[in-house]
Amino acid sequence: MALFIQKPIFWNTNQYLTPSGVKGTSGFPEAHGYGHEEWNNSPRMLLSGGEAQFRVFHTEGLGTAPIDTNAGQTFVFLTASHDGIQQLVGIAGNAIGLTNDSHRLHREKIVRELLLDDLWEDAWNIGNVQGKFDGKQSQFLKAWKKDLHWIPNWICPDEFYLWFDEPVTLNPRAITGKERLLGMYSTYTELDLPTVGRIMDAVPVDQRDEKWDRLIDAIQCAPVEPLPADILFNSREPVTEVLSSINARRGQGKFREDLMRLWGAACSVTGLQCREVLRASHVRPWADSNNQQRLDSHNGLLLSANLDALFDKGLITFDSKGEMHVSRRVDARHRLALGLPMPLRFVPKGLVPYLNYHKSEVFQDSKSGLTQ
Repeated sequence: MALFIQKPIFWNTNQYLTPSGVKGTSGFPEAHGYGHEEWNNSPRMLLSGGEAQFRVFHTEGLGTAPIDTNAGQTFVFLTASHDGIQQLVGIAGNAIGLTNDSHRLHREKIVRELLLDDLWEDAWNIGNVQGKFDGKQSQFLKAWKKDLHWIPNWICPDEFYLWFDEPVTLNPRAITGKERLLGMYSTYTELDLPTVGRIMDAVPVDQRDEKWDRLIDAIQCAPVEPLPADILFNSREPVTEVLSSINARRGQGKFREDLMRLWGAACSVTGLQCREVLRASHVRPWADSNNQQRLDSHNGLLLSANLDALFDKGLITFDSKGEMHVSRRVDARHRLALGLPMPLRFVPKGLVPYLNYHKSEVFQDSKSGLTQ
């Protein structure tokens, strides 16, 4: 299921493009004169994976947080405390945490792909860093190489990574009822949906861009079930492929956006345009589809939540003309309450083979030998 966390990071006055020389008061920044998160907004942190792009970023560790079982289903709200205020500096959605020791090979691979080793000059140019190492560059480089693999310890699709040009000053009491949000780098706070909503509402209207809209949509559609066992993140698969698979399975990313365009951001049946209750439904089920079919927008319907549940369980289906068939398992009382049957608004040509599969292989009456 989805995990929402508030994660404090080290404050930076250079828009998190390079280390800015702020003096740390604890943890890694205090000991080394800079923080690994100070490149979180750098274009150097953009990773390509096929046609998709991903953003890598850094936070301190999360201890026992269930990041593996929530891989690709974690939303990280990055906050910084400074000068008596607390600000939201960025949001990462649909993220995978690489903070555990078991993910070191993934981190090292990303370091090589992005050529991050030469970032050391950014850090060494900071006077505070040189002071921490008594001006001895060799000692600094030894420590740099030892810790380099920690820089990319999170990854998420770039389309779900929102970094604010102007950090958003938060009112902790209005958001949580407390005087302050958590501020220690080594800790985190798990958030519930109402709190997440208040944080998103705190973003000024002029900073609510396309990524903000996409994150709102992803949060509203966040899964309530654990990650399926057949897609659990492991050390053998490339992390970018895992993220793409998880997002496609959940109806996030390209698949959902393609369906939004195909169906005019409205339910394929009712025309409802409330994004918060629209679900991207695979017609030919995920488990029965190949990689091409899983991302094919014609293998999808944009359905309101109640219709999605019925369609997913094979209690409704559609024929090649778009007419709805309702299983005999749905009694007349429930049909009346749900307004069933209702046809598709239109039938794209590429959808027909998938509808035929659903009607013959998923529809409950076909599976049980019943006919309408």
